[in-house]
Amino acid sequence: MLLALVVLSIVGYFVADAIIASKLDKFLKTKLPETIGMEYESIDINIWRGSAVMVRPKIVSKGGDTSKVSAEIELDAIIVDGFGYWNYFVNDNIHVESVQLRSPKLRYNHDKTIPENDRNNSSLNQLKQEIKVDRFNIQNGELTIRDRVTDSIVLHSEGVAANVMSILLDAASVKKPFPFSFEDYNLSFNDFFYSMGTYENLTISDAQIDHKKALFHQLKIFTKYSKTKLNQIISTERDHFDITMPSLVFEYQKFGYEQDSVFYFKSPKVIFEDAEMYIYRNKLIADDTTRKELYSKMLRDLKFDLTLSEVELKNATIVYSEKVNTDMQAGKISFTKLNAHLKNISNTYAAGENTTLDIDAIFMAKTPIKVHWEFDVNDVNDAFVFKADIGKLPAPDLNPFSQPNLKVLLEGELFHTYATISGNKNTSRVNMKAKYEDFKVDILDKEGEKKNKVLSAIANLFIKKSSDQADHGFRESFKDDIERDKTKSIFNFLWLNLKAGLVSIMTGNGNQ
Repeated sequence: MLLALVVLSIVGYFVADAIIASKLDKFLKTKLPETIGMEYESIDINIWRGSAVMVRPKIVSKGGDTSKVSAEIELDAIIVDGFGYWNYFVNDNIHVESVQLRSPKLRYNHDKTIPENDRNNSSLNQLKQEIKVDRFNIQNGELTIRDRVTDSIVLHSEGVAANVMSILLDAASVKKPFPFSFEDYNLSFNDFFYSMGTYENLTISDAQIDHKKALFHQLKIFTKYSKTKLNQIISTERDHFDITMPSLVFEYQKFGYEQDSVFYFKSPKVIFEDAEMYIYRNKLIADDTTRKELYSKMLRDLKFDLTLSEVELKNATIVYSEKVNTDMQAGKISFTKLNAHLKNISNTYAAGENTTLDIDAIFMAKTPIKVHWEFDVNDVNDAFVFKADIGKLPAPDLNPFSQPNLKVLLEGELFHTYATISGNKNTSRVNMKAKYEDFKVDILDKEGEKKNKVLSAIANLFIKKSSDQADHGFRESFKDDIERDKTKSIFNFLWLNLKAGLVSIMTGNGNQ
């Protein structure tokens, strides 16, 4: 009798497995929405362990308003372990210990013509049950997003691996912008590509992300086209970028939705290691006359809440080239060994909590420069203070920029220069003083090669050759009501101030 009972139990167990597998198979073939199709090689059910293995599934999703495929995913296997039958049958809730996706390849066709609300309309919104997953795992994933109209790749990444712990979905959570909650996570990927728009791409060699740190290696932002090609396809001037960052780190980053409406991102510390920025602009192309905002307004107007308490740039390089004359090469200025400490890069601080930038760098190969820059994001007048301390600068070091762009050669030496610029979104004033010696200007001919002796002589009549005519060794200047050109960047505004101050020092009486 006992033996018969044991045999009956064993047979019943396998029969139950077969029945459940059959019912699940029937459900997947007949009960899924018309917009979702599914194929697979086999399903293996083990009710004793509460597990299910689906081998080589392929899921295809079509948009509700189109017959075209919107998403497609193929996997080696989907593995579910620790399904709580008691919780499901008694409490009508789903609790699973583990869900694994083996080698998923997800292809998504993005269609910008479909309204965002339509894309977000999901059957999840009808969820009545509570779903808990102790661990959700992805192994060796691949993600591709294409633009449906152009059939171009918008985003691609390989080697995607992820673990998300203690996931909870319920009727309340699925109505939120982030439809589920979780306690911990880690994510890694490699060979990341993202098309940032019409002109720039972003690539990342690999990344490792968890709640303590987000680490990105070999991050690059670059213009898709050569300088020549870019010039041919733009109607107004635009920078050509080549930016590389061997390492970018966000520490203890947090993100989500504040009050279920406003997205936020925060990190107490961000570190850029050895970044190199090469920027080229062709000024022979028509000016972009759109309004350029100051950084304070840019931060204030962000559509999400950003809080970066500290940002560090370590050993950065910035090279800016500008082509002004057709028959001459682009003028160039450079900053190397640049170290910067930025605080409160944010639009969430209260009024009076200033954003500050402290920068040390080498300007044009030899000259040490220190900058302190601060502003209050909450100030609608966009008031700012910019202070520069510029060390010994041989004037010929400026010739790689001044000769091709201004057709001017400079001689002499500036031993020390101080400048304080105070301004707002409309105007500014500059206090400046400089100690220099044997300063001279050579104005060149139209070809920028030979000295125009007559014009050079006239120009040098108005220039005080050395600052030692002043008792304390410095010549000083003060200029106010310097008007900002709102079609140009903040750096143009700073340059207008520095130029006005230098001209006043070298042509004025040397006192404020």
